[in-house]
Amino acid sequence: MKDSAVEQYLQKLGLHRQSPDLNFLTSIQRRHLERIPFENLDIHYRNRILLDIPKIANKILSSNRGGYCFELNGLLYHLLTALGFECYMSSAQFFKEDGSLSAPMDHMLLAVEIKNTQYLVDVGLTDGFHGPKEIKMDKMSLDNTRYYRFDFDPDDNVILEVSKDASTFKKFYVSDLKPTHFIEFLDVNNKHQEDANSYFRQQKIVTKISELGERTTLTDRKLSYTEGGELFEFDILNEDEFLSKLEQHFNIPSSSLIQ
Repeated sequence: MKDSAVEQYLQKLGLHRQSPDLNFLTSIQRRHLERIPFENLDIHYRNRILLDIPKIANKILSSNRGGYCFELNGLLYHLLTALGFECYMSSAQFFKEDGSLSAPMDHMLLAVEIKNTQYLVDVGLTDGFHGPKEIKMDKMSLDNTRYYRFDFDPDDNVILEVSKDASTFKKFYVSDLKPTHFIEFLDVNNKHQEDANSYFRQQKIVTKISELGERTTLTDRKLSYTEGGELFEFDILNEDEFLSKLEQHFNIPSSSLIQ
């Protein structure tokens, strides 16, 4: 990533260059979730998502858009490496309600090593953790309103588990944490755009958190946001209302959806 793009990225996050330590990594992930939304709008407006870093950078940094996991974590990987972090991409599969797994390579995440300690970083989820997670067996951490911990399956794959009460944990996703190249996500990226059964094609979704960690989410059908710990929900009745709320709450104008 060119220095000019790095500076533009840091300006977007409201940060300055620092030593590649855990505090800086934590600030980067948190600001990313606050200032760059998760969104799948290009899939619904028939704009082809290409795994091309300059194109993704232009979309997110210049056009005030967001993206989904391959775009968000893919671009963040290039920022972290440019800032001196030891980092690589890896893939994960989500656990479904029946305990089965989603398709291989279904999700991209990042592994970052700092002082011989490995951390999981992920800005490509609709509602995930807000800071890096140390990948350590049974180490539990409170993140916003949820608890997270790691487990390992018989094949030494890492399982991220989540809980609302620190007692009952649910398996969220599993990864072998092997380094993966961007191009290896090409097929699943195409499938999510082309397959009518892809969950990304079922509804539009745009979501981000506030500086207080409160989430605002917009879909085809509903706008929901938390303010002062209280949840507010409003029905979305038509496309014009969706576009109006999109600009009002996420500062994404409808003109940016046209390519």
